[in-house]
Amino acid sequence: MTATATPAADQPLNYDTVKNWVFSPLTESYSADDCRAYALGIGAGTDSTVAEAEARYLAEGNGVAAIPTMAIVLNEGTMWTMDPATGINWRKTLHAEESITLHRPLPAAATLTATYQVDEIYDRGAGKGAFMYESRVLSDDEGPVATIRIGTFLTANGGFGGTETTTPAPVKVPSDRAPDVTLTLSTPSRDNTRYHLGEQFVGALKNIPGAEGKPPLRGVCAFGVAGRALLNMACGDQAARMKHMGLRYKAPVFADETLRTELWFDTTPGKAYFRVICVEREAVVMDNGLLEFEPA
Repeated sequence: MTATATPAADQPLNYDTVKNWVFSPLTESYSADDCRAYALGIGAGTDSTVAEAEARYLAEGNGVAAIPTMAIVLNEGTMWTMDPATGINWRKTLHAEESITLHRPLPAAATLTATYQVDEIYDRGAGKGAFMYESRVLSDDEGPVATIRIGTFLTANGGFGGTETTTPAPVKVPSDRAPDVTLTLSTPSRDNTRYHLGEQFVGALKNIPGAEGKPPLRGVCAFGVAGRALLNMACGDQAARMKHMGLRYKAPVFADETLRTELWFDTTPGKAYFRVICVEREAVVMDNGLLEFEPA
């Protein structure tokens, strides 16, 4: 992805510049080996309760199936918000929301082209930060395969003068009843370093009570662990049945933890709500979850 201009680094966020940021399409290929590596990276096959069902994501040769949440890590491109032309203070940004929409089942191997855009930037006011949504559409020769939408909290960029101030309301999980089904899965071990968070982002995460000494994981890894649980609870571990998964990150997730995913089915077939709790810290780490799937 490339920018069209590089003004002074100390300027505030410019709405028109960021909203109309020019991205170059990115074409990348992945293989069955990449599908297995992703599955291993998010801990597939390590929990005895789902190991047999998840064997399809680790199969050798062309028999492997792609986990739908793998779309999150495909064609990611560069971290364009580090460009001084954006006026974004990238060191003070938080990965806050994530969703995938599957237009077709994710192939076990493919060449995909990603197109990117900034959907909107919401100005919460001076001292209150801003919120930005961006999207990435993955397509092959037959058309769109998946759309990824990312929400980022720009904690140091509020008060830039944006007219859009109210972010979309989050999905609410039911509060009047217990979840219909739960599943507890382990996060990848500390020796599984594929999705450890980069040192430049760690900072105070090393000092969170209950997580001392545990490597923090990228949000895409936590998303993948939750996706594994949802595939099992709502989709019968049939990857092609997952249509949409979206959530808000509420707290960091670390290696060597266990996550309990709680699921509530809607009265509408093929729709459910969820949240994810770190068992060791008794903390909600992902919330406001929406799952859409093909009913059995």
